[in-house]
Amino acid sequence: MGGAAGRIAPLSGELTLSFLHRVAARYHLGIREVLAAVTDVGGLQNLTGMLYPDSEIHLNAQARERVAALCRVPQHVLEEALPAWRREEPCGKYGSGPVGRLMRGEEVVAPWGPACPACTAARTGREMPARRYLAPEDRVCARHRYWLLYLPGTSGLPVPVGPWPEVVAAQRRHVRLLRRSPTGAQAFEVARAITGSWWEQPWPDEEHLWPARLEATQSTGADPVWWKVAARDLITYPETVALARLLASRPLRHRTVAESGGHLPYRLGELPTLLTEVAHELQRPWLAHRLATVTYGPLFTWAHSCVRAPTSLGPAAQKALWRVHSAHRPRPLSDLLPRPAAVDGTAPVAGPSKRLRGHSLQAERAFAQGLAHARAYYKGHEHLAVPKEDAPSDYPLGQWLANTRARHTRMPAHQAAALHALYPWWNAPWSTLWQRTWHQARDHAEAHGPLKPARGFPTTSYSLGEWLHLQCTRYPSLHPEQQRLLTQIGIDAAAAAAARSRRRNLKAGAEEALAHARSYAAEHGSLASVTSTTVHEGFRLGQWLANQRNYQRTSHRPLPAGRAQALTAIDPWWCPPWNLKWQRSYDRARSAADSRPLRPGSSFIDLDGSLSARWLRRQCSAYDELSKEQQKLLADMGITTEVARAVRDHARTASRTPAAATAPETKDKTSQARRTADPAATTSLRRARRAAEPKRPREPGSRLGHRPDLKAGFETAMTHARAWHAEHGHLAAPRDTRHDDYPLGMWLLSQRNRAKQRARDGLPPSPHLSELAAIDPWWNPPWDLHWQRNYYRARDYVAAGEPFDPVARIPAPSTVLGSWVTRACLQYAQLHPGQQHLLNAIGITARTAEEWPPSPRPRPHAEALTHARAWTSEHGHLCPPIKTIHDGFPLGEWLNRQRELAKKRSSPSPTQQALATIDPWWNPPWPILWQRAYHHARTHPRHPATRHWLHNQQRGWLLLHPGQQHLLTTASLVNI
Repeated sequence: MGGAAGRIAPLSGELTLSFLHRVAARYHLGIREVLAAVTDVGGLQNLTGMLYPDSEIHLNAQARERVAALCRVPQHVLEEALPAWRREEPCGKYGSGPVGRLMRGEEVVAPWGPACPACTAARTGREMPARRYLAPEDRVCARHRYWLLYLPGTSGLPVPVGPWPEVVAAQRRHVRLLRRSPTGAQAFEVARAITGSWWEQPWPDEEHLWPARLEATQSTGADPVWWKVAARDLITYPETVALARLLASRPLRHRTVAESGGHLPYRLGELPTLLTEVAHELQRPWLAHRLATVTYGPLFTWAHSCVRAPTSLGPAAQKALWRVHSAHRPRPLSDLLPRPAAVDGTAPVAGPSKRLRGHSLQAERAFAQGLAHARAYYKGHEHLAVPKEDAPSDYPLGQWLANTRARHTRMPAHQAAALHALYPWWNAPWSTLWQRTWHQARDHAEAHGPLKPARGFPTTSYSLGEWLHLQCTRYPSLHPEQQRLLTQIGIDAAAAAAARSRRRNLKAGAEEALAHARSYAAEHGSLASVTSTTVHEGFRLGQWLANQRNYQRTSHRPLPAGRAQALTAIDPWWCPPWNLKWQRSYDRARSAADSRPLRPGSSFIDLDGSLSARWLRRQCSAYDELSKEQQKLLADMGITTEVARAVRDHARTASRTPAAATAPETKDKTSQARRTADPAATTSLRRARRAAEPKRPREPGSRLGHRPDLKAGFETAMTHARAWHAEHGHLAAPRDTRHDDYPLGMWLLSQRNRAKQRARDGLPPSPHLSELAAIDPWWNPPWDLHWQRNYYRARDYVAAGEPFDPVARIPAPSTVLGSWVTRACLQYAQLHPGQQHLLNAIGITARTAEEWPPSPRPRPHAEALTHARAWTSEHGHLCPPIKTIHDGFPLGEWLNRQRELAKKRSSPSPTQQALATIDPWWNPPWPILWQRAYHHARTHPRHPATRHWLHNQQRGWLLLHPGQQHLLTTASLVNI
């Protein structure tokens, strides 16, 4: 490999700067002298960056040519051996010429390490240190038993691992994992994050392997604290490989998902199979017990993602499963070890203290502020189940906690530990409302004793009792941690099974409602103004009173006699036999009449409300049609039979008074006041004024068919019509057409309607319309005007020279114009002769129409049922989307049409009976979208959307149709 004198061959995967170090040693030069020769531009060194023992260099094309000439190796050999050879084309500070750029660090360049000294000596013939880019599986030299340790600021450190054969064995298993598993590399990164988090924690007394391995690999004279930081990846490598092999196992992920029961884990103890296999694989039986209480960290995040995104999903879910967040990655050694000196002995420059990777100082301060507010809230409430909209002390604590819960799997360990120490249930996988209600139940149990589920929770409030009973009915499907919390307040599985529903005290509820009714009547004078939406002091009085009126008027559910008497004592007319609007108007008029006496002679125009005055006049006009009770109520206001008759006579006399008797100079002054005082008299005064005015003599008929005073407007419209025709070639303008801001479309529409009305009445056409016919003979065709506009589009298309051949389907039937041409050809025989004449002008004749195939016959139901059976045999149901096409048949639209017909029929048709035989739930009594979601849940039970949908069905179980409940339970989707 060394070759002739002066020829230096590179090592495979070697750093470019390491290769230049060996070139310099071969020529007995220093590295700076070689770099000066390679990047020399007119006596100046075109090199940027600082030279450190762990640096890498990038060269441009001219510098690479000099290196190739110096080592006497072709560039294609160097490019194949040196990964950074052509990675970048740096720009120099002296313009053109050879350029070199020095870069430092494992994160900036790529992971690297020292080359095995024995392998380097065997390949180069010299004991010269070298550096190579190393993947995780290349850190071990199995032949010479070296761990190639990367140390920032140095050229690396080969560590002998002869006494520890498990490191070499782990390297072989690592290579085998990468070769056999497509997710092996991602699993290794996750396992490295897990073992790195364990490395940073205090080691338990049961741990013996890592301390012994750390002490055995430590070189003589090395600082133990420094070596523990530097040897992290070496000591944890066997456990990392073993854990990666376990996490990459697909059966383990399936068992983890199955063991979760569809619930997101709160702690790792809910997945005992995973913990048992991890402890067995790492040969640490005590590890399962220690990991059971873990609620954060990389292993918890992986288990959480595994349950949240099952292995059967697509690449996006798999990517989320193997993502290692920045807060969980082990910190680079360059952050943990001190900065070394430069190659030339220059002391390192003191820089600012380094922060945690992935977390800014601003984010740390924001978390500290939120944690302080959370402590204050916990001190006052003893929990952190804060509503999202709450902002105690003007700090949005609810929103902050909601955001923190959303990213709890991506949080740094110290932040998650701080919140967990403050309140263990801060990130529970259920709603904060559930947690708040549980705390309410716990406080109630501590204050009033046991909850007594078997007696229906008699000591609790109605809402709390209903909530507790709901938890008892859903106890088997609750999260295991929720069940444990309910056990703490005395509700275990046996108590939940024996729980009784909370029975509301109807008598107490009725007394509460009557108390609110008395309070409302005392405030407003009656109960007539109570509507169904009225809420009085937080009580839904309107809905309750509407139910009582419904019970009183129907015999479906008789109203108790005592309650009816109590309501009658509050308001005798709380449920009148007439319309409730009449009673409300009566109360409004009575309130308006209380302030001043009624004056029937003025038609009540002096009342405060004009609506009340108008209503009283209507009651007087229809007084004889009212019931005796209504007449009695009006008499209490002072409106008797005589008063009502006087009001009617006054209104009749006022309407007969001629408006012309009013002086012209007085009429305008008093009209506004009169309209304000008596709105009901406005219409009669206007009629009287029109009757008193002399009628305008009728103008003699015009030769054009309209009055001379309208001729100017007609000529203006004709001017616009001629201009439109000159521009477009026709008068088939749409209704909303405006030409120079003139409503030409509406005017043409009125002319067409007038002409058609005269034709229906058997009258001859108006003479003036002949001017429109002179402009466009087809301005008012006897067919649809939409067809006429499409014809003009086709005519303009042909006149423009565009390709037009109806027989060859040009334009294509899929276009708008082609579709119209297709219909014109297929319906040619049924068209009006005038339409056929117009089509002949653009080349569509009877012969052309004959060459088109006849319109397809409607498909019979037998063929549709065949498609329905084929779809059902393939998919297991008959609820396809509406746009479904099965072998060219629009099955979705046909089934939707059958469902619409079934709603209109009192009994099913034979076709619908056949569909019911194919699928009994083809037309369910609930929305068809629910049925499709059910079939999706049945075929994809592990899909996240399915779990969310099933959760919603469980929450609203009592509102579901019995058929829906039957489908969910028989398919084992819901356990009730």
